[in-house]
Amino acid sequence: MITPELSVVVPTHDVGLWVGELLSSILEDQSTDSEPLDLEVILVDDASTDDTFEIAEAYAARDPRLTVVRSPGKGGGQARNHGVSLARGRFLAFADGDDLVPRGAYAAMLRKTRATGSDMVVGRFFKLFSDRVWWPVRAWPAFDEERTLVRLADVPSALRNRACWNRVFRRDFWDSAQISFPDASRSNDIEPMVHALTTARFDIVTETVYVYRDRPGPGSMTARSHSPAGIISYLEQELRCARRIVALGDPLVRGEYASLIFDADGWMAIVRALRGMAVVDPVALEPARALVAELVGLLDEGIVDDLVDGLERDKRWGWRLVRAGQWSTVARLIGEDVRWGDRTVADILETLQLVADSGVVPLRTLQRPLVNAVSTVSLSDETLIGDDLADLVLKHRDLFTAVADASATDEARDWRLGRIMAALEDGPELLRRVVSGATDPVTATSLSLVDGRAHLHLAHTMVDSARLRVVFVHDRRRRTLEYDATELASGSLEVALPTAALSGGRWRVWFEGRDALGEFDGPVIIHEDVIGDRIGESAQIVELDGRPRHGIEIPLGFGERGVRKARRVAGRVVRRVRR
Repeated sequence: MITPELSVVVPTHDVGLWVGELLSSILEDQSTDSEPLDLEVILVDDASTDDTFEIAEAYAARDPRLTVVRSPGKGGGQARNHGVSLARGRFLAFADGDDLVPRGAYAAMLRKTRATGSDMVVGRFFKLFSDRVWWPVRAWPAFDEERTLVRLADVPSALRNRACWNRVFRRDFWDSAQISFPDASRSNDIEPMVHALTTARFDIVTETVYVYRDRPGPGSMTARSHSPAGIISYLEQELRCARRIVALGDPLVRGEYASLIFDADGWMAIVRALRGMAVVDPVALEPARALVAELVGLLDEGIVDDLVDGLERDKRWGWRLVRAGQWSTVARLIGEDVRWGDRTVADILETLQLVADSGVVPLRTLQRPLVNAVSTVSLSDETLIGDDLADLVLKHRDLFTAVADASATDEARDWRLGRIMAALEDGPELLRRVVSGATDPVTATSLSLVDGRAHLHLAHTMVDSARLRVVFVHDRRRRTLEYDATELASGSLEVALPTAALSGGRWRVWFEGRDALGEFDGPVIIHEDVIGDRIGESAQIVELDGRPRHGIEIPLGFGERGVRKARRVAGRVVRRVRR
């Protein structure tokens, strides 16, 4: 019997709708007249209850290169191991029964390893969803160009790709390294692939060699993790992977792995598991908490804490809650698959209250998101306006009080939060007026740029209008500039100054003063609908920070452009030195 050059192992379970396409892509599209490929395909069926096995047998009856057997065990890992034990080729590859292998993929990888003698060749892939295509390799620098005989320390981001199906292995390397798949319900390839990556000299080709079909539903292997046992099994595998990474002794690889776990794969494993559980049982999940703690200790708690502190809010808070064993709170925190920026004010306040009640997250971390929820979300948002927001503030009174107390010494404390706290003492009626903006101390009613002068009309509620000061902010520094102030009527003021008094760049308008609720300072909110004439003026009125407030932008002079460029260059030099 002739020994094939390549053996492709295909584990299957209830993939009757797709297995024919996968087999065709391997048996019909990989060998060409110009580049013949001697291969065998070993399909190992893992107790399918649909017609997967019958479809595969029909293909085998037509093509002797295909062998179809039943797995002697249970699970994808055992099916793959059994397929490897039957494989006769000098090279080894894997494919899942519901995916696709592009034309010429195996030929491209074999061509590379024949030329270099590498232990393994890895190629690009993309994920095929029902409504889109996703190329995750674009975010991994390791795949930016073709590479030859590299180690993991040379390309740490190669660690981001831990699937077994977009690569070809030299069989004698596989056997000598004693690589095998664990008996796990899902992600059973991450451990053997980390084993391979930390052991092999490997090549990377830039051809797309695999198409992963993402199919939601209980039949998918990825979907079989919605239980304490599933997340525990996953974390046990990650712990074994972490031991190999630490033993490698390379700090960049260790950092890449920590980021992979806490910012990507590990976090998503927890999210998927908790969202899929009908009941979240903290007792059953206690081993998972212990595994996370062991993982953190192994990778270095200080490094992990620094990494987690830099993550987006839900991940940062979520990992603190996981480490505290507060699984039910984590499940409520992640909720539905909604990005932070897409949440309504109600969602944000509910999340903040939830995290505050946990007692795990320091209140200081809640200050800025709470302030943003109140002061930067438009009150005209159709999902939540005026009275509804006031009701939420009343409901979360304890949270507002605690955060305000924690930030009482912060000079940058938001003015609207301060007004809300003052209004809370006077009851719900005044609070509703404060939240709706009806009692804002200073409101812009017009902003115009005419003939070299900026004209700003303000409505105010100051007890003493003489104490109202308008302050201009440039590069986050407050500048007290001379301006002409004219009282137009009771509670109405015009401020005018030459735009020449403003140096190049963007200027914000702030106020300082006192009204019936106390002494406050804060931004003057300038909405689009109050912007007036802009005549004969190079200055512009611009939106600031993507928020519903505007300011004045003055063109930079030649000297100012030079100074700013010098500052940017100096900043880059300082950052490089610090690294």
